[in-house]
Amino acid sequence: MKKFRAGMLVILGAFAVLALSAVPSRAAIFSDNFDTEHGGVGILNYSSFANWTVLPSGTVDLIGNGFYDFYPGNGLYVDLDGSTNSAGTMISKAISLGPGLYELKFQLGGSTRGDTNTANVLVTYGGIASQTYTLGSGAALTWYTLKFTVASATNANIIFNHLGGDNIGLILDNVELNAVPLPGTMLLLGSGLVGLVGLRRRGARKA
Repeated sequence: MKKFRAGMLVILGAFAVLALSAVPSRAAIFSDNFDTEHGGVGILNYSSFANWTVLPSGTVDLIGNGFYDFYPGNGLYVDLDGSTNSAGTMISKAISLGPGLYELKFQLGGSTRGDTNTANVLVTYGGIASQTYTLGSGAALTWYTLKFTVASATNANIIFNHLGGDNIGLILDNVELNAVPLPGTMLLLGSGLVGLVGLRRRGARKA
Protein backbone atom coordinates (compact mmCIF):
# COMPACT_ATOMS: atom_id res chain seq x y z
CA MET A 1 0.00 0.00 0.00
CA LYS A 2 2.88 2.36 0.84
CA LYS A 3 4.42 1.69 -2.58
CA PHE A 4 1.10 2.40 -4.21
CA ARG A 5 0.70 5.71 -2.40
CA ALA A 6 4.25 6.74 -3.19
CA GLY A 7 3.79 5.85 -6.85
CA MET A 8 0.51 7.72 -6.97
CA LEU A 9 2.08 10.87 -5.54
CA VAL A 10 4.94 10.76 -8.04
CA ILE A 11 2.64 10.29 -11.01
CA LEU A 12 0.13 12.91 -9.89
CA GLY A 13 2.98 15.36 -9.30
CA ALA A 14 4.31 14.74 -12.79
CA PHE A 15 0.88 15.31 -14.32
CA ALA A 16 0.42 18.52 -12.33
CA VAL A 17 3.66 19.85 -13.82
CA LEU A 18 2.55 18.84 -17.32
CA ALA A 19 -0.88 20.40 -16.89
CA LEU A 20 0.71 23.72 -15.91
CA SER A 21 3.43 23.76 -18.55
CA ALA A 22 1.90 22.07 -21.60
CA VAL A 23 -1.03 24.40 -22.32
CA PRO A 24 -2.00 23.87 -25.98
CA SER A 25 -1.64 26.89 -28.26
CA ARG A 26 -3.68 27.91 -31.30
CA ALA A 27 -2.04 27.25 -34.66
CA ALA A 28 -2.60 30.14 -37.09
CA ILE A 29 -3.77 29.06 -40.55
CA PHE A 30 -4.85 32.37 -42.03
CA SER A 31 -4.51 36.00 -40.91
CA ASP A 32 -4.97 39.42 -42.48
CA ASN A 33 -4.95 42.90 -40.95
CA PHE A 34 -5.16 44.73 -44.32
CA ASP A 35 -2.34 47.11 -43.31
CA THR A 36 -0.14 46.44 -46.35
CA GLU A 37 -2.93 46.76 -48.93
CA HIS A 38 -2.56 49.50 -51.56
CA GLY A 39 0.85 50.47 -50.19
CA GLY A 40 -0.65 51.25 -46.78
CA VAL A 41 -2.87 53.98 -48.22
CA GLY A 42 -6.67 54.00 -48.09
CA ILE A 43 -8.81 54.00 -51.22
CA LEU A 44 -12.52 53.83 -51.99
CA ASN A 45 -14.07 50.88 -53.84
CA TYR A 46 -10.98 48.71 -53.47
CA SER A 47 -10.89 45.22 -54.97
CA SER A 48 -7.21 44.26 -55.30
CA PHE A 49 -6.81 42.49 -51.96
CA ALA A 50 -3.97 39.99 -51.61
CA ASN A 51 -6.11 37.39 -49.83
CA TRP A 52 -9.67 38.26 -50.81
CA THR A 53 -11.95 38.57 -53.81
CA VAL A 54 -14.71 41.20 -53.78
CA LEU A 55 -17.71 40.01 -55.78
CA PRO A 56 -18.55 42.40 -58.65
CA SER A 57 -22.09 42.80 -57.34
CA GLY A 58 -20.85 45.21 -54.64
CA THR A 59 -17.91 47.19 -53.28
CA VAL A 60 -15.92 47.78 -50.11
CA ASP A 61 -13.69 50.67 -49.05
CA LEU A 62 -10.14 50.34 -47.73
CA ILE A 63 -9.89 53.08 -45.10
CA GLY A 64 -7.86 54.18 -42.09
CA ASN A 65 -4.33 55.56 -41.69
CA GLY A 66 -5.73 59.08 -41.87
CA PHE A 67 -8.13 58.32 -44.73
CA TYR A 68 -11.73 58.24 -43.43
CA ASP A 69 -10.03 57.09 -40.23
CA PHE A 70 -12.99 56.24 -37.96
CA TYR A 71 -10.83 54.09 -35.66
CA PRO A 72 -7.45 55.87 -35.38
CA GLY A 73 -4.47 53.77 -34.37
CA ASN A 74 -5.73 50.57 -36.03
CA GLY A 75 -3.94 50.88 -39.36
CA LEU A 76 -6.01 50.09 -42.43
CA TYR A 77 -9.36 48.33 -42.21
CA VAL A 78 -12.39 47.67 -44.42
CA ASP A 79 -15.73 49.44 -44.67
CA LEU A 80 -17.92 46.55 -45.83
CA ASP A 81 -20.34 48.87 -47.65
CA GLY A 82 -18.35 50.67 -50.35
CA SER A 83 -19.13 53.88 -52.16
CA THR A 84 -21.39 52.65 -54.98
CA ASN A 85 -24.63 52.18 -53.01
CA SER A 86 -24.08 48.42 -53.26
CA ALA A 87 -22.60 46.62 -50.25
CA GLY A 88 -19.72 44.24 -50.82
CA THR A 89 -19.13 40.53 -50.34
CA MET A 90 -15.55 39.52 -49.53
CA ILE A 91 -14.44 35.92 -50.12
CA SER A 92 -11.07 34.71 -48.89
CA LYS A 93 -8.70 32.59 -50.92
CA ALA A 94 -9.22 28.84 -50.49
CA ILE A 95 -7.91 27.53 -47.16
CA SER A 96 -7.00 23.85 -46.65
CA LEU A 97 -8.50 22.42 -43.47
CA GLY A 98 -7.99 19.00 -41.96
CA PRO A 99 -10.34 17.31 -39.49
CA GLY A 100 -10.50 19.12 -36.16
CA LEU A 101 -11.68 22.13 -34.20
CA TYR A 102 -11.19 25.67 -35.51
CA GLU A 103 -11.95 29.24 -34.49
CA LEU A 104 -12.42 32.23 -36.74
CA LYS A 105 -11.59 35.49 -34.97
CA PHE A 106 -12.14 38.98 -36.36
CA GLN A 107 -12.91 42.52 -35.33
CA LEU A 108 -16.13 44.28 -36.25
CA GLY A 109 -17.07 47.85 -35.38
CA GLY A 110 -19.99 50.16 -35.99
CA SER A 111 -20.03 52.48 -38.96
CA THR A 112 -19.67 55.55 -36.64
CA ARG A 113 -22.05 57.40 -38.95
CA GLY A 114 -25.37 57.22 -37.13
CA ASP A 115 -27.02 54.02 -38.33
CA THR A 116 -27.34 50.27 -37.70
CA ASN A 117 -25.84 47.69 -40.04
CA THR A 118 -25.80 43.92 -40.48
CA ALA A 119 -23.23 41.51 -41.91
CA ASN A 120 -23.28 37.76 -42.45
CA VAL A 121 -20.06 35.91 -41.63
CA LEU A 122 -19.59 32.40 -43.02
CA VAL A 123 -17.01 29.65 -43.19
CA THR A 124 -18.15 27.59 -46.11
CA TYR A 125 -17.67 24.33 -47.90
CA GLY A 126 -21.33 23.51 -47.90
CA GLY A 127 -22.17 25.91 -45.08
CA ILE A 128 -20.08 24.64 -42.18
CA ALA A 129 -20.53 27.70 -39.94
CA SER A 130 -22.32 31.03 -40.12
CA GLN A 131 -23.35 33.90 -37.88
CA THR A 132 -25.11 37.23 -38.41
CA TYR A 133 -23.87 40.35 -36.64
CA THR A 134 -25.90 43.54 -36.28
CA LEU A 135 -24.12 46.53 -34.74
CA GLY A 136 -25.19 50.06 -34.01
CA SER A 137 -23.20 53.00 -35.27
CA GLY A 138 -21.42 53.54 -31.96
CA ALA A 139 -20.34 49.92 -31.40
CA ALA A 140 -16.62 49.74 -30.62
CA LEU A 141 -14.19 47.75 -32.72
CA THR A 142 -14.56 44.40 -30.92
CA TRP A 143 -13.22 40.85 -31.27
CA TYR A 144 -15.72 38.16 -32.23
CA THR A 145 -15.10 34.40 -32.39
CA LEU A 146 -16.89 31.80 -34.49
CA LYS A 147 -15.98 28.19 -33.61
CA PHE A 148 -16.62 25.19 -35.83
CA THR A 149 -15.59 21.57 -36.41
CA VAL A 150 -14.36 20.02 -39.64
CA ALA A 151 -15.15 16.32 -40.09
CA SER A 152 -12.88 15.57 -43.05
CA ALA A 153 -10.15 17.32 -45.03
CA THR A 154 -11.46 20.02 -47.36
CA ASN A 155 -10.90 23.47 -48.82
CA ALA A 156 -12.94 26.30 -47.34
CA ASN A 157 -13.47 30.05 -47.76
CA ILE A 158 -14.22 32.79 -45.27
CA ILE A 159 -17.01 35.10 -46.41
CA PHE A 160 -18.05 38.52 -45.11
CA ASN A 161 -21.34 39.51 -46.73
CA HIS A 162 -22.68 42.96 -45.82
CA LEU A 163 -26.42 43.57 -46.02
CA GLY A 164 -27.80 46.90 -47.18
CA GLY A 165 -26.34 49.40 -49.59
CA ASP A 166 -26.11 53.04 -48.51
CA ASN A 167 -22.30 53.52 -48.54
CA ILE A 168 -22.20 53.22 -44.73
CA GLY A 169 -21.07 49.83 -43.48
CA LEU A 170 -19.65 47.83 -40.62
CA ILE A 171 -15.90 48.04 -40.15
CA LEU A 172 -13.82 44.84 -40.49
CA ASP A 173 -10.26 44.31 -39.26
CA ASN A 174 -7.80 41.61 -38.12
CA VAL A 175 -9.20 38.36 -39.49
CA GLU A 176 -7.62 35.19 -38.04
CA LEU A 177 -8.36 31.51 -38.56
CA ASN A 178 -6.76 29.20 -36.00
CA ALA A 179 -6.67 25.46 -35.43
CA VAL A 180 -7.50 24.56 -31.84
CA PRO A 181 -5.44 21.52 -30.75
CA LEU A 182 -6.85 18.93 -28.42
CA PRO A 183 -5.31 19.19 -24.93
CA GLY A 184 -2.64 16.48 -24.93
CA THR A 185 -2.36 16.62 -21.16
CA MET A 186 -5.82 15.08 -20.88
CA LEU A 187 -4.63 12.07 -22.87
CA LEU A 188 -1.57 11.79 -20.65
CA LEU A 189 -3.70 12.03 -17.54
CA GLY A 190 -5.94 9.24 -18.76
CA SER A 191 -2.91 7.01 -19.39
CA GLY A 192 -1.57 7.83 -15.94
CA LEU A 193 -4.82 6.91 -14.23
CA VAL A 194 -4.85 3.57 -16.01
CA GLY A 195 -1.33 2.98 -14.75
CA LEU A 196 -2.34 3.85 -11.20
CA VAL A 197 -5.20 1.36 -11.29
CA GLY A 198 -2.83 -1.36 -12.48
CA LEU A 199 -0.31 -0.49 -9.77
CA ARG A 200 -2.96 -0.66 -7.10
CA ARG A 201 -4.22 -4.04 -8.31
CA ARG A 202 -0.72 -5.48 -8.28
CA GLY A 203 -0.21 -4.16 -4.75
CA ALA A 204 -3.51 -5.69 -3.62
CA ARG A 205 -2.56 -9.12 -5.02
CA LYS A 206 0.81 -9.06 -3.21
CA ALA A 207 -0.86 -8.13 0.06
